[in-house]
Amino acid sequence: MASPPLTNREYAYFRIIGQGDHSIISKKLNISSTNEWSAGDINPRTKRAYKFTSWQLESGLDDTHSIDEHFEKLFSILQPLEAELNELSASYDLYLQCVGYFPPSGHGIHLDKAIIQKAAKLGLSIDMDFYYVDDHGHDLDYH
Repeated sequence: MASPPLTNREYAYFRIIGQGDHSIISKKLNISSTNEWSAGDINPRTKRAYKFTSWQLESGLDDTHSIDEHFEKLFSILQPLEAELNELSASYDLYLQCVGYFPPSGHGIHLDKAIIQKAAKLGLSIDMDFYYVDDHGHDLDYH
């Protein structure tokens, strides 16, 4: 019996980067991030100081949901904060970060007009990091 084929894994989150104290962003938006640090904080993994501030908000969906579903969930949170996001965009970079892990046979992504318009209205850039992973012989029969 053959092993199941690799499945696409993809997710997106909202991210703000810049300088200063990350708590300013939480206070401005009146929501908590799912991950944050301030410039100068020590990275626990590398033991070096971060060079920039990062504030991010995950969609809350797992990586079996499509990028579109992650976007829609994030837009439902961010659209009521349009004025606050526009103010923050004067000092910070705001964007939707997309991440995907796909089989080497390839994968494409389509961002429809509505997604582009929603992101533009909120002043968001879109960054995409896609990785192609080997299927490790999933087409072979393993007993």
